Amino acid sequence: MNIDALLTSKDPDELRTLALKLLADLEQQTQRNQTQTCYIQQLEDALKNARQWRFGRKSEAFQGEQRGLFDEDIEADAADIEQQLATLLPEPKTPKPQVPKRQPLPRELPREEVRLAPASDSCPDCGYPLRFIRDEISERLEYVPARFIVHRHVRPQFSCAHCETVVSEPLPAQLIEKGLPGPGLLAQVVCAKSLDHLPLYRQQVIYQRSGVDLPRSTLAGWFGAVGAALKPLAQALHQDLLQHPVLQADETPLSILDPGKGKTQRGYLWAYITALGADRSIVLYDCQPGRSGQYARDVLEGWRGTLVVDGYAGYQALFDSGQALEAGCWAHARRKFFELFTANKSPVAKVALDTIRELYKLERKIKPRSAYKKRQWRRRYAKPRLETFHQWLLLQQTHSAPNSGLRKALDYTLKRWPALLCYLDDGRVPIDNNRTENCLRPVAIGRKNWLFAGSLRAGQRMAAILSLLETAKLNGHDPYVWLRDVLTRLPTWPSNRLSELLPYAENSFS
Repeated sequence: MNIDALLTSKDPDELRTLALKLLADLEQQTQRNQTQTCYIQQLEDALKNARQWRFGRKSEAFQGEQRGLFDEDIEADAADIEQQLATLLPEPKTPKPQVPKRQPLPRELPREEVRLAPASDSCPDCGYPLRFIRDEISERLEYVPARFIVHRHVRPQFSCAHCETVVSEPLPAQLIEKGLPGPGLLAQVVCAKSLDHLPLYRQQVIYQRSGVDLPRSTLAGWFGAVGAALKPLAQALHQDLLQHPVLQADETPLSILDPGKGKTQRGYLWAYITALGADRSIVLYDCQPGRSGQYARDVLEGWRGTLVVDGYAGYQALFDSGQALEAGCWAHARRKFFELFTANKSPVAKVALDTIRELYKLERKIKPRSAYKKRQWRRRYAKPRLETFHQWLLLQQTHSAPNSGLRKALDYTLKRWPALLCYLDDGRVPIDNNRTENCLRPVAIGRKNWLFAGSLRAGQRMAAILSLLETAKLNGHDPYVWLRDVLTRLPTWPSNRLSELLPYAENSFS
């Protein structure tokens, strides 16, 4: 615009036109500045998040010291230095009494007693006989490496002098007919691969150190045989899962090797688990080649109830059809604000975090109570707080810049608001989906060791085995003890009594 024309013109209409054009240009420039400011804020948030991910702490805890990755090495170095100093420095004349901080060793560990009695029954100073006062006991923890043993089944054979019939006791039934491994060895191979994340080639090397050469192909055959034998138990576990009215679900990526192409494809391991406090603790894994919601519908076919999820759209068909009621995850909503607060100390995010913290404080307080009491407490104390929080979120949404980190956190929470309120109306519904995420965490650790599933069939076999072993852990059983006992009994066990072999708390195994 020509400023001189505005200053020299005396025509009112011309001045009005020039002024309006100036205001329009100013408004356009203001909008451009606001857009650029929002874009700059997005870039700054992304940069801070990237720096936090690269250099900062990954925990979502507000307070509390976190141990570093190499703390165990640091502690070992410190102990080494202290030991060297103890040998070099003179012993202090008046040592300070040390308060023992060591945790007691587990009572169930076997004890081997080593008695250290004096060489003589006489006093070393005056020669008089010694009298017993008490035993002074100190314990040291020792490790005995795992060892192989060979069970020799000796069957005496007898013959009848009259009809020459030969009589002998039959061999015990075993999972692999005429096979080499006993149930304990099979359980060890399966638990080492599934729970300890030891691939078979590493197990082969470990067993070689004990003088036993077990080729990887042999171990793979054993693993497949155990998977086939446990399949009916996994199917029974699946049916029991569908009897519970509240379930939680989540999924995690899992690379699956395509044998025909020689490269991996992106698959997913789905997890379904009963809520804490249910009649039975059950977790079911399902390996599939994709993330389509159809896989979840297939697993949950015939089931109706409340499903706790993190907002993935693949579950939406279950909710739209009325088969399931959606319950949201407050941990995911909190995570959005936590990332924002970590990046730029946003005061808005701080208020949101403080409010959500109060919700969790109430959950910790009512954790031991019944579902009926939980519902009463939630509606009395959490509901009013959430109503106020909702109004505050709507207000902040109108004042936040579009596409900013704050707007994304607000939009996610408000979009999921009906699902996030679901837990208020049912005391059986948890406040978050952390229980399912915890069940998937071992799988994420395992991916770093075995990298991918050898095929879709192998992934599904691993999912079935993991379902049983992780369910055993949830119910307080030692997975190895459970599996060894089941593999011992399974060859002769009647199919109509499989429920007695499932790793539930009411069943006992040895």
